[in-house]
Amino acid sequence: MNKTNLKSYWIKTLVVVISIFFINSVNADVKIKAGKQVSNFLHTIKNIALEKDRSMKLKISDELLDIVDLEFMSKVTVGRQWKTVNDNEKIIFKRKLFNKFIEFIDLHLEDFKEIKFKEKSIKLRGKKLIYVKGSIDTKKIKNLDITWKLSSKENKILDIEIEKISLIKTQKLEMRELLKKYKNDFSKFIEIYFKKLD
Repeated sequence: MNKTNLKSYWIKTLVVVISIFFINSVNADVKIKAGKQVSNFLHTIKNIALEKDRSMKLKISDELLDIVDLEFMSKVTVGRQWKTVNDNEKIIFKRKLFNKFIEFIDLHLEDFKEIKFKEKSIKLRGKKLIYVKGSIDTKKIKNLDITWKLSSKENKILDIEIEKISLIKTQKLEMRELLKKYKNDFSKFIEIYFKKLD
């Protein structure tokens, strides 16, 4: 191998090594951010559960809107029909869906006050997803397997899988029949679906 070829070989090798290092560094950064976001989510829920003042509770709960991708969750649960829904109905649906989640926290206050998460692994799933896997302990339930699915770009929670049961898939199944019945009247669907959940 002459000097020119040797130089070219080492330059190519160096570029490959630097590229691998850069990709690994970026991936590590994305994983760290995802782990922190899950911690932020649980910390916020704990604060909601501990707060007694209603107005402060609502203010803290709004912080979850920066952590959870409500648009994605709504789009996936409603399915193809989401494209036909007008902007005002989308806003109403997302707000009601979010409020139901906050009500769920209120119903399980004691459990959420003592919630603890033990992280087991963080893995990239393709270019768009990150899975944060671990287990949760509450006052009543111990060692509950949980997987947080986050978008790698936005670093927002897209879905939560508890004991391999997806929150989004469950929600989608609950809505399916009613969505078929009121496919041409989304406002009516919102009214009946959320009334049924009360």
